[in-house]
Amino acid sequence: MSAAAIPVTVLTGFLGAGKTTLVNRLLREAHGRRFAVIENEYGAVNVDADLLVNGGGETIVQLTNGCVCCTVRGDLADALEQLAARRAAGEIAFDHVLIEPTGLADPGPIVRTFMAGTALQARYFLDGVVTLFDGLNGLRSLGESVEAQAQLAYADRVLVTKTDLLDSAAAVEAVVAKVSAANSVAVVAAIDLLTAPWDEMFDKLLQLRGYQFDRVVFAPALTDSNRVEHTRGVGSVLFTAESPLDGADLKAALAAIDQRYGEQLWRIKGVLAIHGLRSRIILQGVQGLLQTHSSTPWRMFEPQRTQLVLIGRDLDRDWLLQQLGDCVVAPAEPSIHGVPMPRRPG
Repeated sequence: MSAAAIPVTVLTGFLGAGKTTLVNRLLREAHGRRFAVIENEYGAVNVDADLLVNGGGETIVQLTNGCVCCTVRGDLADALEQLAARRAAGEIAFDHVLIEPTGLADPGPIVRTFMAGTALQARYFLDGVVTLFDGLNGLRSLGESVEAQAQLAYADRVLVTKTDLLDSAAAVEAVVAKVSAANSVAVVAAIDLLTAPWDEMFDKLLQLRGYQFDRVVFAPALTDSNRVEHTRGVGSVLFTAESPLDGADLKAALAAIDQRYGEQLWRIKGVLAIHGLRSRIILQGVQGLLQTHSSTPWRMFEPQRTQLVLIGRDLDRDWLLQQLGDCVVAPAEPSIHGVPMPRRPG
């Protein structure tokens, strides 16, 4: 990733979750930020003529509040390259890209676009996926739509909307808890898309670093022991180990997991301790595409602890934990000059 690369946020959410409301605010209000908003041809945002710096039937238009609106009718990568070229030529200006796919879209292919090692990585980097979740109807949508489940599974942050339509604060907390259980990687928070000030909005939309390899920060809810939680099909499995993993065994285990689940396993994210390596290994995975990078070294006497989260549909917790648990290297027997030391009773 280039130091001058432009951050990209993918804004997802099932039909009715509020994406159009948020994007309309972004394109119309004076907030002092310069975004390029990319929506596909099925998007519901209509750019009024009086909002344009230069009118006409262009696919890319500069708005009076400093933002750019781009409608994509073909390949996303081509649209991003076109935006970058026009920015470099001084024709348009933006500092952040917001991609809004249709409410029926699985965001996985978009995420893979930024992880697949293409030329785009010299110009852009994926900051994170934000999913808007309808507090009133979202749980029902999860039970009926695989796309809604996928949108939740890929999220680095989930913003629960329409909470004003719920009966009580306890009802809001119940929705937040169920969403957090389904995706234990994401930070989940309620928000009012119509009245939230821009400082709050940008704090929750930007600088997520969800797909960066210099660190992995799990959600505060990710503190329990190994477990799986389900919200009507989508669930999280947390694997932890207090001893390093064998690298070859882990590679085989991940291959077996991919063979069993395929595209049902939407996301893998974790910090790994690998036997024989001095540094932490950061693992990110999307639909079978896995990437690993070295991170900070383990300090002397620091416990080398693995934390790995798998998010997918109808996951078998016991089988997954068995596959990964078999990769743990047994601690060496304590010895003095190669002679095993007797263990204390009990």
